[in-house]
Amino acid sequence: MEMMESQAAELRVIRRYVTSQDVALDAINAEIAALEAAQAKERAAWESRVENLQRSNKKLMSPWSIGAFAGYDAIHREACVGVGLVYSFWRF
Repeated sequence: MEMMESQAAELRVIRRYVTSQDVALDAINAEIAALEAAQAKERAAWESRVENLQRSNKKLMSPWSIGAFAGYDAIHREACVGVGLVYSFWRF
């Protein structure tokens, strides 16, 4: 009888230990879920920013733009400035 009581006491101690481990695992699982949600949110923000930069880059790659220019008119012998549509043959 005494042996059964000691085993029952040991089982209660083990049950408390297992229960405390379950609580710790539940806390860790909750933290992991929060981290995964934060990572997904950050990834979505990065993807959105990348898409915006790609659209912006496509606009910058267009050879057409509006620009200012200045020069010298050799026929009329005077300087000239203006604003106009510019096409880039090459970029540097």
